[in-house]
Amino acid sequence: MKFELMLLKESDVTQSYVDWYSNPDVTSYSDNQYRVFTLDGQKNYVRSCLNNDDIDLYGIFDDGLHIGNIVISGLSSVHKRAEITYVVGDTGYWGKGVASYAISEMVKKSKMDYKLNRLYAGLAEGNIGSARVLEKNGFKLEGKRLNHLFYGGEFHNQLDYGLLL
Repeated sequence: MKFELMLLKESDVTQSYVDWYSNPDVTSYSDNQYRVFTLDGQKNYVRSCLNNDDIDLYGIFDDGLHIGNIVISGLSSVHKRAEITYVVGDTGYWGKGVASYAISEMVKKSKMDYKLNRLYAGLAEGNIGSARVLEKNGFKLEGKRLNHLFYGGEFHNQLDYGLLL
């Protein structure tokens, strides 16, 4: 496996990518469970990210195969901080270090390319895999928002993680 991050282009949007979001395992801890995904809709989303100075959407690829995404948003903040969100949509890659690789690369880009001071991410308390991958990459738990998220018909606490660069 040779993972790589690349800015996502409209031509990277495939039906397979769109289908990630119809898998309840992929969306169980995400607002994406409330959205409807279409090929045209995702192409429009990718186009809007490419035209927005505040957000960069990267695809995570394994030897050319699109397996996930990582987004950095808030790039125009005067506070030099940004939020990251990520998904490994191809469940065949779960547990293989994909998210850790993507976060590690985004931390490097945040320092070198974006010249940021801080990154942050939020997740539902039950999302143990996501918490582990953030902690593995140096993120620290900074707080908990009680009953802040509503996923799968029930409320979840949100854990807020941060990393000083």
